Amino acid sequence: MVLSDVTLSAVGDVLLDRGVAKQIRENGTDYPFKFVAPVLKKADITFGNLECPIAKRGQKVPKPFAFKADPSFAPCLNSAGFDILSLSNNHTLDCGRIGLQETMSTLQSRNIRWCGAGENREGAEKAAILTVRGLRIGFLAFCEFVPEGVFLNDDKPSIALTDDNRTRKALDIARKQCDVLVASFHWGIEYLNRPSERQKHLARLAAGAGADLVLGHHPHVLQGIEILPAPNKRRCVVAYSLGNFLFDAPQRRVKATTDSVILQATLHKTGVRQVQMVPIKIEKARPRPAQADEAKGALQKLKKLCAELGTKLESGRVVF
Repeated sequence: MVLSDVTLSAVGDVLLDRGVAKQIRENGTDYPFKFVAPVLKKADITFGNLECPIAKRGQKVPKPFAFKADPSFAPCLNSAGFDILSLSNNHTLDCGRIGLQETMSTLQSRNIRWCGAGENREGAEKAAILTVRGLRIGFLAFCEFVPEGVFLNDDKPSIALTDDNRTRKALDIARKQCDVLVASFHWGIEYLNRPSERQKHLARLAAGAGADLVLGHHPHVLQGIEILPAPNKRRCVVAYSLGNFLFDAPQRRVKATTDSVILQATLHKTGVRQVQMVPIKIEKARPRPAQADEAKGALQKLKKLCAELGTKLESGRVVF
């Protein structure tokens, strides 16, 4: 079989609670992704970071921000075209292990794959592999933060946490199972638009283990893109933070968190061929395509952040 190009759309944090939940209850499940679904659905695979459990069961753990989304909201993920979601973040266990198990069950019932979570830690570290037109794309996800309010047990339902040795091993195993390897990391410092040294360290670890594309989440703002060398003369494209996507935000942070993007990547058996950043604006807790002036301003900021990392961005496209 001749392997052809496969397109991937990747977005940042997706929240189905708090202000977003209020909008869904008032306007229905078509509301959240109404303006971006046509863009997302054009891709062969659409990926995002699900920043909440989807569960009826389980009590919210006692911490400043704990989320819980009603399973009746899940159809909006299908209507947006999501094929796979990362569950490895600091909110997936907001309703404990029961909430995580129900989240996985809910996604399975909607025919949506996930990565970064499983019935135990070993399972959480296994790649989810999607095959499109013969091309095997592997997805792994890791979280830099130990979830609050939960006693972790490697033998119980869990997320995949970053640990240099375990993360490298998981990447090494996945690399042998797929043609293209995508790694998602929940990392970094909230509201900081430049990657931390820890982010850079993990990015280099992932590139060295054979990741072709690294997708970052958690800072809630956009960060730059870096191109790193990978084994066998391949390259690793690191998008340090894709920011928010379907999200509300504290009033004091609104300006900093409403600029977003859809990362569109063209994948081939040789790795990542092309990356295009499509500017998005978050308004009333939902994403929409940025208007011309908004897009220009957002891309100028992103171009500067990329340049600091040695990456050239022209009209939203990464120049290899």
